[in-house]
Amino acid sequence: MTAGRRVAAFAVAVGLAVAGVTLSLRHARTTPPAAADEAPAPATLIAPPDRPFVVVRQLGPGDSWGRVALVPLDAPDGPRHVTALRCDRVYVAGGRGVCLEATGLTGRAVLLDAGTWQPRASLALTGPPSRARVSRNGRYAAFTVFEQGHSYADDLFSTRTTIVDTGTGTPLPDLETWPAWQGASRLRRADLNYWGVTFEPDGRHVYATLAFAGTPYLVRGDLETREFRVVAPHVECPSLSPDGRRIAFKRAVGLKWRLWVRDLASGVEHVVAGETRSIDDQVEWLDDRRLLYQFPSDDGNHVYVVDADGTTPARVFVRDAWSPAVVR
Repeated sequence: MTAGRRVAAFAVAVGLAVAGVTLSLRHARTTPPAAADEAPAPATLIAPPDRPFVVVRQLGPGDSWGRVALVPLDAPDGPRHVTALRCDRVYVAGGRGVCLEATGLTGRAVLLDAGTWQPRASLALTGPPSRARVSRNGRYAAFTVFEQGHSYADDLFSTRTTIVDTGTGTPLPDLETWPAWQGASRLRRADLNYWGVTFEPDGRHVYATLAFAGTPYLVRGDLETREFRVVAPHVECPSLSPDGRRIAFKRAVGLKWRLWVRDLASGVEHVVAGETRSIDDQVEWLDDRRLLYQFPSDDGNHVYVVDADGTTPARVFVRDAWSPAVVR
């Protein structure tokens, strides 16, 4: 494929991603009042469940719609504890959390104490929120938004990813100013776009997607030296397994995203055979062998689970929920 075709294909992919995020947010944020009034509210737990549990955005009918809920992992179809917090995307780890709130084409990122669910700081978003992660030690939060005109093409949406020190609420320098290396060569381009950060267990290193010249790459970053290195092409929205050995990600095949898994030591990759639909999400690992992700199906917005290595079809894990984050 020529460079021009790669750029054109990437522009189409970015446009589809923006449309997908916008439609997903709209689909997940809009509940017909009549349906909410007629359906019974989901059962709730008075107190937060013991760990492990999964944090989700509640999308069931009733007054709790849109709030953050805590769901026991051993009873994902049972009662859940609903907080007063409302988010469009949420993630929790290491006693800290980040709540992304969409307001039209902007919004804000709220840094949280995950014990009290109280805000610690907030930052303005420059576009609709897309991805969110928190390091396992709780020190850093990362979030991605879509925005228009901050890089190489003013008429196209691009991505902006921010990493924030959750203790001070201070963002690290713009990732696009950090040195990025492909082999021995430093990338000096105006079309760099980062998205989909996932943290290694040490809290210092990250994986992310870096796109340039029409191709998305898996990169590994160091938050202390503040530089990135290219690992492999055609990897989007990576998510590191709990044991730190594998990356789950999405890969575009035409106009469809399939889920894949990459072994970091060997570089061997395989498609997730149990999920054949187009999944536009940064997945979450339920454990070292199963993946969670959101999908807007005909019967509602649900969190699904699939075996990363098997052929068993994906199934609903938490109904009427969005944006899963497992708290271990």
